[in-house]
Amino acid sequence: MHQNWENALKPRGIPGPELTLAAGGKSNYVILLPEKPTSEERKAASDLALWLREMTGARFAVVSEGARRAPAKKLISVGGTAALARAGLPEADVDLGEEGYAMAVAGGNLFLIGGRTRGPINAVYALLEEDLGCRWYERNSSTVPHRGELKFRPVPRHVVPVLEIRDPFYWDAFDGTWSLRNRTNSPAAPVAEEYGGHMKYALFVHTFNTLVPPDVYFRDHPEYYSELGGVRRPVQLCLTNPEVLRITIENVKAILRKDPSARLISVSPNDGTGYCECAKCRAIEEAEGSKSGTLIRFCNAVGDAIKDEFPHVKISTLAYLDTAVPPKTARPRDNVAIQLCTDSHAWPEPFLTVEETEKFQSIMRAWEAIGATMHIWDYTVNFSHYSIPMPNMPVVTEDIRFFVAHGAKGVMLQGAYQGAGSENGIMRSWVWAKQLWDPSLDTRALMRDFIYGYYGDAAEPIWQYNDMLWNMWVENHSKPPSEDKLRGLGIRYGPDSAFLSRDFLDGAFSLFAQAEGRAQDPETRRRVKLAKLPILYVKVCQAPETVKGIGPDGTDYNRLLDELEQIVKAENVRFFAEGGEDVPGKIARWREQFAEAYPVPRTWRFRRDAEQQGEALGWWRPEFDDGEWAEVSTGSAWFRQLDPDLTGHGWGRVRFIAPQGLQGRHVALRFGALDEGGVVYLNGVEIQNTDNLPGHEWDKPFTVDVTGVLRLGEENVLAVHAWAASTLGGVFRPVYMVPEPSKP
Repeated sequence: MHQNWENALKPRGIPGPELTLAAGGKSNYVILLPEKPTSEERKAASDLALWLREMTGARFAVVSEGARRAPAKKLISVGGTAALARAGLPEADVDLGEEGYAMAVAGGNLFLIGGRTRGPINAVYALLEEDLGCRWYERNSSTVPHRGELKFRPVPRHVVPVLEIRDPFYWDAFDGTWSLRNRTNSPAAPVAEEYGGHMKYALFVHTFNTLVPPDVYFRDHPEYYSELGGVRRPVQLCLTNPEVLRITIENVKAILRKDPSARLISVSPNDGTGYCECAKCRAIEEAEGSKSGTLIRFCNAVGDAIKDEFPHVKISTLAYLDTAVPPKTARPRDNVAIQLCTDSHAWPEPFLTVEETEKFQSIMRAWEAIGATMHIWDYTVNFSHYSIPMPNMPVVTEDIRFFVAHGAKGVMLQGAYQGAGSENGIMRSWVWAKQLWDPSLDTRALMRDFIYGYYGDAAEPIWQYNDMLWNMWVENHSKPPSEDKLRGLGIRYGPDSAFLSRDFLDGAFSLFAQAEGRAQDPETRRRVKLAKLPILYVKVCQAPETVKGIGPDGTDYNRLLDELEQIVKAENVRFFAEGGEDVPGKIARWREQFAEAYPVPRTWRFRRDAEQQGEALGWWRPEFDDGEWAEVSTGSAWFRQLDPDLTGHGWGRVRFIAPQGLQGRHVALRFGALDEGGVVYLNGVEIQNTDNLPGHEWDKPFTVDVTGVLRLGEENVLAVHAWAASTLGGVFRPVYMVPEPSKP
């Protein structure tokens, strides 16, 4: 490890007596198991012997009580041994639950004690990580200090995790071995049952159509489904219909019988709304003050029906959209868990202070007040750009602490779950794994532990880069809202966002150049390259005019794109955004689109058109004076830049010079995206109405031929009348002039 590495997991407490586990490649210790060890205890002892030998070169024999063995002076006792019982240690009497662990020393012997399932394994990895400094930062590597003499003073302690679901929901955290070593308990990271298993779902989220399939029942029994406006529709279930309950219970039991290792099964509405409005459902909703009333009563009935056969299973349901607010009188059973979604969360601010999250805070406190078991579903990534920098490390820490302080028993931090290559995905997974186990751990200390432990000689510039991101949040958070470049970004902002400035990107490139120069081996260079991917991605997305002349060698756009492509191929990066596999297609389009392209300025003038008077007032005319309009960027949604809640109609205008070099060529304007639709004018001429554009979608590019309308070497005025029912709205991705092959 780098000389500046510090152990951020160092245990707190008063160290016990010093132990020397090995010296000169030999040890006087054996690892002792009970006479009849559990599979978890066997795994714990085996892993401990493996990693202690890796550290010291010494062989640590694993023996069971009652077996013949050579005399040994000292013991490392794992699990519920008779030696532990004889030692009379108070730690042996602590209820460690399923996964808790304890550590104690007596008579020169070390005792590792664990809860009923993964507890012994957690005890071993706590010793290795916290006391001895071993690390498993990513799924395919280990960082183990080598010591000729392994001498240390263990801190006696007992720890029971506060969260039963600890889920950094990133692809990098989905490996079962990584999860076991880093003490997560994620439904998406399979840990073998013989090693204690994991919080596995038999069904996961939006399950009404699975439990009572419309293609099976709707034709003959429309009454099983939502009554909407007096008509039955297969949108949601009618939760007061006794047959719906019977079928649901039967199917839940059948699914659980096929999956005995499952600990959770979701009985939750389909995505969206459309809840039943029949007289019975409406009466419960009115009495309970929320649509969650019928849902909780229904899930309670399912929970009651399965509890005897499946005492280890919880029914999970959603507090989401119209079911977010808890009911007045209904109370979730002990085996019903509420999955509360933070859909109102704006990441640039922590829940503790931001105005936009007061609603979520009050909702969570209300569920806490009625004693609900809560599992939180939080959002931590840019879902439209997995690989884009997101300076939210300070925020997520505060959120985790808020969740735990207000009764959460599970936290899922949904991030880039589809594949490798997300921004800092490896570091995020490791840091948040540690904080989901112990929310009090300091984020910057954990980040420093990771960066200096993972990047070695190349660590210092990468620490400086991450420090830039950290300080960006701190500095913006201290500014008034009008000056905060991060405010309102949410979880789908563009690569042209104001904080991704030329100065920031140039500074980042310089730091990564230093890191690459310091990397001493191929593996470290690979890690640095992967860490650099977000900056390359932003530069490539911002397109040619922002990347010409970077660095002393005058790096151009295609060379940056070549480097990005090499990284994604080496790391098997397949997703730049949530959805289908998109990396090869995007790279091909970038090459094609920007072989030659000329940008329209990204800063436009914008005005809301609530009364839809812009057409009549001539806001499309080139001579119209827009000097008093607000400034917006095509790097993110126009409407949201003015007001997070703004919808309806608005106009954007921009002036630009078209280069003379396009003389004699056909030219098109390529719009990156226009939400939801609009009318486009160039120099007073209507050139496109998206209502007449076949297949137009709010987030997809489109191209308009402007040959003959575009004025070369002169000022042009581009005006867009945009409309949107959501709070996005407008041209939220850049516009380019793109020369096309000459037409006959």
